[in-house]
Amino acid sequence: MTRYLALLRNRNFLLFWLAGATSHIGDFFNTLALVKLFSQDPDRLGFYTSLVIVGNMVPTLLLGPVAGTLADRLPRKVIMVCADIVRAALMFSMVFVHEPLALIGLDFAAAVATAFFSPASSALLPNLVKREELVTAGSLNIMTQRLAMLFGNGLGAVLLVLVGPAGVFAINGGLFLVSALAHSGMRVPAVAPGDAPVRADAQASSRPALSPLAKLVRDLREAVTVVRERPNLRHLLTGISIANLGDSGSNVLLVTFFTVTLGLAAEQMGFVLAGFGGTSVLGAFLIGAVGGRIHWRHLFSLGCGYVWFTATAAVAARSLIPSSAFLLLLGLGSGAINVGLQVAIADLVPDNVRGRIFGSFGTVSALIMITGNLLAGALADRFGAGYTMLGYALAYLAAGVYGYLNLRPEPQGAVRTTGAPAD
Repeated sequence: MTRYLALLRNRNFLLFWLAGATSHIGDFFNTLALVKLFSQDPDRLGFYTSLVIVGNMVPTLLLGPVAGTLADRLPRKVIMVCADIVRAALMFSMVFVHEPLALIGLDFAAAVATAFFSPASSALLPNLVKREELVTAGSLNIMTQRLAMLFGNGLGAVLLVLVGPAGVFAINGGLFLVSALAHSGMRVPAVAPGDAPVRADAQASSRPALSPLAKLVRDLREAVTVVRERPNLRHLLTGISIANLGDSGSNVLLVTFFTVTLGLAAEQMGFVLAGFGGTSVLGAFLIGAVGGRIHWRHLFSLGCGYVWFTATAAVAARSLIPSSAFLLLLGLGSGAINVGLQVAIADLVPDNVRGRIFGSFGTVSALIMITGNLLAGALADRFGAGYTMLGYALAYLAAGVYGYLNLRPEPQGAVRTTGAPAD
């Protein structure tokens, strides 16, 4: 607990965290309001919901590299504040719209703003805290996301009854304005000299100006060069991609396994998922408390192995009580992989290309998630949810083994430090 209290005394991180908490809660408010409106046309509810899900993935898939480049070339705080304001305006616009396709269009536009926000936010975090605080900061962010899932759905349902979908959209718009205000209050520390952006050389003034497309290609090549020259970074991103394949179908397959194979009612499944969210919060808390003593390469490899074991055990047990118990245990370690990634990126990537790494990797992750979800549905129909889940869980094991065999300690002095705020 002392680690968390010390971290929250950092004014810059506190504002960053509060802004993230409010926007995460608002996301769940928005989803509930959309489902409520779409349910007025039950014959097309599934179609509209699918459009929303896909619409939230596509912007990251298409715009990740561009958004990452902007996060390295423009002030990240400015990008985040602008994205918050745009999303607030779009939420307020939804108050006056009733046509489902128009609502989906506005929600898609908000997802475009989020696609620019996310790389800037991920790249900025290592500049707000000390290196040794990154595990705690990442764990606190994961706890906040899980709590937002529980709190946002519960409070959102109450607000939906009290003020209706239009009122919920308005409240969500207000939450994004609060997020913008919090982000604007951050004082971003100067980047360490070794991480200063790479600029053109002295002869650049005599060269013809590059077009925006040429500049984008140049910037992306610079990021590719960084990945190519850092074996640990290359192996980490490969391992995370393999783990993402397992994650892409796990949520749908586990729910299908419990409801179809084990015969759990939807209401009862809600209690199981709530328990999973609770253990996820506890797991993130424990990682933040002790994870700083574990190097990120071990955190990643052990986290992948743990998720494989508990997911496989939940399916292999094929009985409600033990399967539910293993699913709850799965929640304890579900955040270790993402925390390890956050710390590793801060260690391995210079600040001037961090946004491009997060943005481009977001595109790869979105492609894996979309493909994996579609494939999971087809395989589950043919082989059953249980056997398909066992196959997807193997991706976690493969990622953990890959990380254990390929990730190595950085040479002495090679680890990059991050700027700490001067409060």
